Parts: sequence; C-alpha cells; structure tokens
Amino acid sequence: MSALCFGRRYSHGDGEFLRLVGRNEQFGRAVGAGSLVDALPWLQRFPSPVRAAYRAFRDLNRDFYGFVRGKFLQHQRSLRPGAAPRDMMDAFIRLQREQPRLQLEHVPATVTDIFGASQDTLSTALQWLLIFLIRYPNVQAKMQEEVDRIVGRDRLPCAEDQPHLPYITAFLYESMRFSSFVPVTIPHATTTNTFIMGYLIPKDTVIFINQWSVNHDPAKWSNPEDFDPTRFLDENGFINKDLTSSVMIFSLGKRRCIGEELSKVQLFLFTSILVHQCNFIANPNEDPKMDFTYGLTIKPKPFTLNVTLRDTMDLLDQAVQRLQAEKAASENQLSANA
Repeated sequence: MSALCFGRRYSHGDGEFLRLVGRNEQFGRAVGAGSLVDALPWLQRFPSPVRAAYRAFRDLNRDFYGFVRGKFLQHQRSLRPGAAPRDMMDAFIRLQREQPRLQLEHVPATVTDIFGASQDTLSTALQWLLIFLIRYPNVQAKMQEEVDRIVGRDRLPCAEDQPHLPYITAFLYESMRFSSFVPVTIPHATTTNTFIMGYLIPKDTVIFINQWSVNHDPAKWSNPEDFDPTRFLDENGFINKDLTSSVMIFSLGKRRCIGEELSKVQLFLFTSILVHQCNFIANPNEDPKMDFTYGLTIKPKPFTLNVTLRDTMDLLDQAVQRLQAEKAASENQLSANA
C-alpha cells in the first residue's frame, strides 16, 4: 500500500515504516478499547477516562493525517507537468489540477482514508486467509489445481487472471463472509431524520452496521456456519454476483469503504500467488483451537504454520528484482526532481 499510495517501498527495519506500524498498533488498541463517546457523543464534554481515550484517539488521527499530508506536499513539489503519475497521490493531484472544482485538501484526506483503512484490515484478512488454507486442505488443493490449470507454472498470477479463477474468487468471498473480521462498522451518523421500515432514526443518531449478523443470517445463507466457497458458484462454475454482492465487510451505501475494490484486488493477488507458489500445513504442535483479539477487526492471536515451496524460487526472485529496479528508478526520478 505504501508503494501504491506514496511510491515508496519500505524495508522491515526502516524507521519510518516502524513508526507507521506503531501507529497502526496504537489505533487498533484505541478502537479495541471501545468508547462510549461513539454512542453518547456529549460525554466528550465531561472530564473522565472516556474523554481522555477520545482525545488520545483524536490526536492519533491528527498525527497520521500529518504524515500523509507531508507526503502530499512532497509530491506537489516533485510532480512534473506531463509526467506519468508515480503513484495514487500523483494521480489525485493531477486530477485536481485538471478539475479545479475539486478541493485540493481532499487529496491528502482521500489518501489518508485509503492508506489508513488498509493497514489493519488487509493484514488481518491475510491472517484469516492463511487460517482457512490450513483448516481446509481440500479447498487449498482445489485452488492450486485451478491456478495451475489457468495460469500455468511459467509465470505468477496477475490481476487480469481473476475472471478466469472463479474458485479462488469464491474462496475470498467465503473467507470474508465466514470470518466477518470487521464485525461492526465504524460509527456514522444520520444527517437528517430518517425512516427505515417505519422506524424513525432521528438526525445526529450514531449508527453502526452489524456486518456479522448480515453475513450469518440463515434467511440469506444456507448453513451459514459451514465454510463452503462453492456457495458463490453457479451451476456452470461461474461466480454468482448476486450472492457476492450480499457479503458485507466494507460497510454499505455512499459512505462504504473507499478502498473496497483496491482491497479485493490485493487480496486476490496475495491469495493466488501464495497458493501458486506454496503449500500451507497446520503446525501439529499447536492447539487447533485458536484465540482472537477483538477491536475494529477480529484478529487471530499469533499462530505458526508450516510453509513449503511447490517449485523453485525463480519466479519470486524475478518479481523481487523487478520491484527493486522500479524502486531504484523511482528514487532516481525523485532525486532528479528535487
């Protein structure tokens, strides 16, 4: 996401990367602690532990926005007229320059939403995907058969392969439905008096969507407590788009997660490349019963698994080399524009 949003890839020991990870962990703890202010906003006016938690959360968000805005200012200075966009920030800046009616300050705010929302949710989703791969080896085998048949062994899967890999896509939707790893949305509020099915929801009411309930509703899903990717395939083996649109993990309506489509593409790439290259087996020395932490996301507590290569590292090495070459070219361009 850093490369996509800011045009920069980080090493694990990079100081800026470690600060980003630290903010992410603080955010998770703050959200996980819950806040009565979400449901009773007037409590923020009174001195209390609730108010202190609210202020800490507010300061954390301001700090993160300051980080993104710094990247925005760097991009503004270095983006050359007519040059191809280096990343999402460049693309948004160019769009604003072409359409001045768009407010400039919306650029860092939009990137903040996309980058910030992706940090915890994507890492949590990937942990759940690995859990399902080791819990359901027959599913893993079917995914490997499909990707080998469609993609072959001479290249890595890419985003353009997704329409031709329906079983892997079905696995992703079933993973999101079954885990419902974002069980309840972040708080929103009504901007006017609203009626739903005859019930009045007054203006300024704080609203949450119970996504877990939607994804496990037996009136909608047959045997909702069973993990079954084939529920999303029609009789011809293609994706049932009516059912996939019923999975709720990115909220609902105009205020749904702005990075939904981007996240789905990334999860597809993660999953298809992993099953194309590796076998995943549960660690026999660990208790199969898992524990979780509950906050903005339902996050599995640390676990281990056994991973083996299905083939050589050649394709992965080539991909890393291409990324390193792209990084060097990007850094040279930034130096030339400085």
